[in-house]
Amino acid sequence: MTSSVTSRSASAGGMPAHGLMRAAVLHGAEDVRMEDVPIPLPGPGEVLARVDVASIDFTDRKVYQRGQHPMIRIPGLFGHEWAGTIVTVGPGTEGRWRPGQRVVAANSAPCLAEEGPVCRQCRRGRQSMCEDLQYNNGAFAPFILVPSRLVRMNLYEIAADIPPERIVFAEPYACVLHAVRRVPIHPLDSVVILGSGPMGLFWVMALRRRYGPDLVIVSLDHQDDRLTVAKAMGASHALNTKGRAAAEALGGATGRPDADVVIEVIGTVETHREALRLVGRGGVLVSFGGVAPGQVLPVDIGRLHYEEISVLPIYHHTPADVTEAVRQLVAGEVPVERLITARLPLSELRRALQMVADRTNLRTVLIPDA
Repeated sequence: MTSSVTSRSASAGGMPAHGLMRAAVLHGAEDVRMEDVPIPLPGPGEVLARVDVASIDFTDRKVYQRGQHPMIRIPGLFGHEWAGTIVTVGPGTEGRWRPGQRVVAANSAPCLAEEGPVCRQCRRGRQSMCEDLQYNNGAFAPFILVPSRLVRMNLYEIAADIPPERIVFAEPYACVLHAVRRVPIHPLDSVVILGSGPMGLFWVMALRRRYGPDLVIVSLDHQDDRLTVAKAMGASHALNTKGRAAAEALGGATGRPDADVVIEVIGTVETHREALRLVGRGGVLVSFGGVAPGQVLPVDIGRLHYEEISVLPIYHHTPADVTEAVRQLVAGEVPVERLITARLPLSELRRALQMVADRTNLRTVLIPDA
């Protein structure tokens, strides 16, 4: 194990006596290694959970490709979406948390007033832009340590009858709910979603649930199988734009070559450029797919001005959004299980990452090896 991945070892019920676990450690771009690392020992206010199921998403793929991301230090434990069972708790948590509880946690927590002064962004109500945002990684392992701030703000008990494969989507769904809450949409608008991968499908579900049947939701993609799911999830139109102009396809379906709101969920300069072309007069481009820093999108400022086109970038989530995501998932209000198209043991992490890149499935869940 590298010395940069720091943990304290522990042995307790349900944990190997030698105090080690086989975990994914990211060392750099396309360099992830399964290594024996110490099982963390929870300190004051902390919780150690067994990972029952982890989910791998396109953010994990981007982190793997780039070897860097704001949410992870390199080298470091990898993976951020999980659901599991508490194994042991640290001092100060016994009144609320105990071994055996089923839980899910977000991958971050903003400022906590009890820890001291909160940052300017949190004072402004912009918790997703917290200047002291505490991230947590390590889902691609048999056990994960939940830091005290996350325990207090973003850890949730889940009833035993709730499938972990449903609740594991709390973090990505919270990101979509955060965006849906902030985007100005009229119920009679036309909304285009560029990309029908898991995040695009989360958008379809969340928009349809919030705005009802009259909102026109158009999913654009190059794969018919994904578009079929988008239609089943509530898209008014699901259009394959491979080999044809998106504006032409859109015009044929809705009677207009543009839309009031265009949501980019893929995360490339090219798809942002296409999204901007599809925004109609007085409309909004939502930059949701994360693009690596340093890339530039040419923008016609005159068009933005005279047509009052807005560009609204939205990142991450807030504790309130995580709470609502957990509530909806527990209640079974969104059919997220349909997104699971592959189940693999954790030892096949590299294969799972390649499947994300190849777009051969929607969402892969990982089960820690026995």
